[in-house]
Amino acid sequence: MRHLWFALVLAALVALALPLAAGAISLDVEANAGAGLGLGSTNNPAETGSPRFAFQGGIEGDLFLFRAGPVDLGFSTGLEYDNMTNHGTVNNPAIPALGEPAITVDSDNDYVYLIVPFVLTSRIPLSQSMNLTLRAGGFYGFFMGGQATNITYNPAVGGPTSATLNSSNTPPGLLGLHFSGGVDFGLGGGLFLSPSVIFNMGLTNTTGTSMTNYTFGNGSTYVDSLWSLSLLIGIKYNVF
Repeated sequence: MRHLWFALVLAALVALALPLAAGAISLDVEANAGAGLGLGSTNNPAETGSPRFAFQGGIEGDLFLFRAGPVDLGFSTGLEYDNMTNHGTVNNPAIPALGEPAITVDSDNDYVYLIVPFVLTSRIPLSQSMNLTLRAGGFYGFFMGGQATNITYNPAVGGPTSATLNSSNTPPGLLGLHFSGGVDFGLGGGLFLSPSVIFNMGLTNTTGTSMTNYTFGNGSTYVDSLWSLSLLIGIKYNVF
């Protein structure tokens, strides 16, 4: 599966590169950075959570190949650094046969991903010096590492208070949906100031064999995933 997503990402990059030789309508390149909230989702009814800090930054390329009236349409990809933290609480049920009581585990979980988006993009003129850029599609995130901290237990069981997240307890990749929207303010000379909002919605499991991925007696495996919502400030350059 991992090789499949490598192939899909490579195919997306090739699809963007080929039209350059034939003469595309327009190419915008943007560098951005910002912060927001690390969120998440789970289908485990015994688990709850709350948002924490998220930091994001990267480089995006928008290749516009088509025009529908005043709107430019095309494809976008890039490379993003996404650091997401959220707080999780898991209520582990008692296991009477093993003499284990019900235990509540709290922790702050920090994940770092290198994200490659593969999305459709549009550029809508609002005025002579201002555009609206919208992107929608998917992403693949390469897991770079992380840390679980402030781990507490109720009742206290003497377990670890921190843990390193790595390939032994976290899947190597995260697949999800990618949405962004922003306004580009012309600065002259092909440069734009580009504030935007980016939402990365993880769809695949992030917890692997860690303590928050349980298989209960009914055979159900519960899956956690990560989201991030960030406000970014970017500098965009219209290459051609």
